[in-house]
Amino acid sequence: MANNGQTDTAELVAMLSKCTTVNVRLALVPHDQQWQLHHGQVTLDDDTPVTERTWRYSTAAFLELPLPGPTAAALLRGDDQDVHGLQVVSPSPPFSSASTSRLRGQEEWGRVTTPWPRTEWTISRDTNTPQPGRHLLVGDGPSFLNFDQALSAFLYQRPYESTADRSDLWRIVLPQRAGWLEQISIGPDLLTAVVAGEDLDGAELALSWAAGNQPQPVNGPGTYRFPLPHGLAHDSLLMLHRADQWLDWRHFPAPTYGRARDASVIWEQPGLELDILLANGEGKYLECKQEVPEGDSRKKMLKTIAAFASRDGGTVLIGVRDDLQIVGLPEKPTADKQELQVVGMIRDSVEPAPPYESRVIDYDGKKVLAIEVSGGGQMYAYRDSQRPEFYVRVGPNTVPARHPEIAAGFRQTPAAT
Repeated sequence: MANNGQTDTAELVAMLSKCTTVNVRLALVPHDQQWQLHHGQVTLDDDTPVTERTWRYSTAAFLELPLPGPTAAALLRGDDQDVHGLQVVSPSPPFSSASTSRLRGQEEWGRVTTPWPRTEWTISRDTNTPQPGRHLLVGDGPSFLNFDQALSAFLYQRPYESTADRSDLWRIVLPQRAGWLEQISIGPDLLTAVVAGEDLDGAELALSWAAGNQPQPVNGPGTYRFPLPHGLAHDSLLMLHRADQWLDWRHFPAPTYGRARDASVIWEQPGLELDILLANGEGKYLECKQEVPEGDSRKKMLKTIAAFASRDGGTVLIGVRDDLQIVGLPEKPTADKQELQVVGMIRDSVEPAPPYESRVIDYDGKKVLAIEVSGGGQMYAYRDSQRPEFYVRVGPNTVPARHPEIAAGFRQTPAAT
């Protein structure tokens, strides 16, 4: 199966119809004495017991419960259904096909990360569909400032964010548990991979790089080791596959630097990770600073952080010169105080608060501050005085965003409260 593509909606309806039970989350809004589906999520082949939830308000309802597969299929098809005592009006999908993405284990997409790979199908909502109001929600459930925050809390357990994606009518998730990479440890001369899975017959694990390939058969779940006599080569690819079909994989460095950190990868010597990160040089996903910047250089760094968050993410390294020489942070003030200084800059100058992690990496006695920014799925602004400015990353440069880019970014997510 390709990583990305399109699937006919009728195929998804048929797939759901064959399921005995599926786990469903529904967000509903009032419509002519009934409830209209605003957003639906379906998880297939999930034997994890679902904790049923019902949040009821005068202007919204949120349900999480198991449903018969044919009932979920009927909703997807656009047929009205009785769900948990509520008459649900289901809009017909505006498109005949769904966007299809096959994701590796630990890959964050749409605010969801799973240890195992998964396939996700998304069907966009008709752009002419009226949007929920921005009223306070008080009722049989937690209270929220508006529908967006309630949706974010219900789907992603993020109650204080009003950035839940409102563009999808349906999201269907199929876990792929045949085999996955549970944990990977990378040392100076050894890579160790822990493989898990429910169907590993005939599988192979291979470490590949530009000048070579180390394959070994997988004899069920367990630990597999690859010697690294010359260290981990740049752009190495660890692939778990069966014949020409991949089950799971990891790429070093990661395809985009600023994604949420991969919890399955352990760098036994953090300096090794820094070497891999610097191998490609400064570019679309990496910016280097010799020290915590001041004046115009500070503004440039904050604009870059806003640009990273507005698109695919990226990393700012402080303690590294433009020529990629690692000089480390100055000894005074302490690295912790310099980290707090940068965190304060971001808090005061980038709106809304961007998704990022900060950490200090030790490298041969030198300390480097890494600011790892995830793509936030919306536009983030650098605020100079009272005027918001929007930027994007083009190659190694941070440039002002054009009006169509700004408009497209705001169409993906609601405005902040």
